[in-house]
Amino acid sequence: MNHAFKRLTSILATIPLGILLSGCGGSHATNQALGDGWNAYGDAQTVKRTSVPVASLTEAEGYEIVLEGWVTEVCAVKGCWMRVQDDDGDVVLVRFKDYGFFVPRNARGRRTVIHGTPQVRTFSIAQRRHLLEDANASAEEIARVDGPSTEVVFLADGAWVQGGGLEPPYAPAVQEDCIIDETTTEEPTTEDTTDAG
Repeated sequence: MNHAFKRLTSILATIPLGILLSGCGGSHATNQALGDGWNAYGDAQTVKRTSVPVASLTEAEGYEIVLEGWVTEVCAVKGCWMRVQDDDGDVVLVRFKDYGFFVPRNARGRRTVIHGTPQVRTFSIAQRRHLLEDANASAEEIARVDGPSTEVVFLADGAWVQGGGLEPPYAPAVQEDCIIDETTTEEPTTEDTTDAG
């Protein structure tokens, strides 16, 4: 048995039985993502897998998985990131692969199902401040950022968002870049290893 399979098996073993069973019953949104009232973004495809809790994302780093939850925040400028809260109340920053698609800026409060890969990222001071600017944070809150931070980020290649009345997502004429996608060389401090926003 190879190391990657053992690692994935141990991750699945940490998921509560109720979560695994809910993915099989048909009422779980991951099995309804192509139904009425869902909007596809990026490379959203039919989802048959059970959602992994945010708390397990560190162990799932590098694996393609499904995450389901509620959109709690969206980049107010372009819709180029969102924060998703799972049913356990844990929140993760979701970025979109290769900055290649965006979600509607009015998606906050909607149910979402996303497919992608979790990764541990270190954000520089400039990147953390940029995220806060995108979220329309106050100047005081932005100024309080004084060091880099490390967190798990979910890199999505496709997303489903439930509900009508969503505005069309931002669609740049040409491929754009974002400071958030740059690799940082700053080391996180021992006190500052939590949220980037």
